[in-house]
Amino acid sequence: MSQLKVRKGRTEIVSVKLGFDATGETFESQIRAEPDQGSALIAEWDVAFLTDGSDGELVLTLDDVITAQITATSGYMDIKRISGGEALAVFDDPLEVFFQGTVTE
Repeated sequence: MSQLKVRKGRTEIVSVKLGFDATGETFESQIRAEPDQGSALIAEWDVAFLTDGSDGELVLTLDDVITAQITATSGYMDIKRISGGEALAVFDDPLEVFFQGTVTE
């Protein structure tokens, strides 16, 4: 996956397969205006495991209340694993995100 489409005003749920046992690990994910930490924060995903983390599958959720407030047309997303107080990147490069308005309510 090199791009992600997020529909404004809708709850978005994305499943990410990490490919390793992530039991006991902590993850965070944000969408920012530019592909760097210093740029404006657009949204922050709620990150949870589908199971106990042993299958390495994360579920990222953006609530419809959050997506309805997004005014940007694009941004960049990353996933960080928090280990020993340090944030380690999961992706080699940030993922480009496109925000799209909805046709129906």
